[in-house]
Amino acid sequence: MVLSSEFSSLNQKAVEDNGDAEEVRLIPIPRLEWSLATESNRPEGEAGSPESVRTGWIHTAPEEQVLDLFRKLGGPEGRLPAPWWLHALHRGEVGSRAEAFRFEDDVHALLIARPGWVFVPWSTAGEIGYWEYGPSDRPPMAVPTTVTLTDQHPGWINIVPAQVDGASTPRVPAPGVGELAAILPRIESW
Repeated sequence: MVLSSEFSSLNQKAVEDNGDAEEVRLIPIPRLEWSLATESNRPEGEAGSPESVRTGWIHTAPEEQVLDLFRKLGGPEGRLPAPWWLHALHRGEVGSRAEAFRFEDDVHALLIARPGWVFVPWSTAGEIGYWEYGPSDRPPMAVPTTVTLTDQHPGWINIVPAQVDGASTPRVPAPGVGELAAILPRIESW
């Protein structure tokens, strides 16, 4: 468990007065602990794939430890930012983290093989990123067509059509990688 190195002024005063470091108490801060667990080390060069972004503790530590910490800190109740696969894994909807990683890699391979799609390696805490369709980024559109990953349905993929600035465009669920491949020509024409 990561513990905060900050301590109360009362404890600090005790150390100053007594010179006794054993009186210092470290206080665990769950959100800081989770923040450190989800933080990825930036890869050398540009992150060009989901695999290159999977460097955080949640991606590399033993799967059971990751699940235990997630559950202990209240992640299942939605209080912590977490990747789509961790929510799905907690609910038993994905068999393993490795299976979720293969899914991410399959989506990446499908999209990056088509002209105009780029991987954007930054997103919310713990997430690997998302994909944008560059040709859809044309006036009056301010946000290009985007493919994101989600735990909100078993297809794990949401498509956000290109939109004008400030518009609320609903996400379109895709039922999986195979089905995404079949509808990509239509998505690219939006």
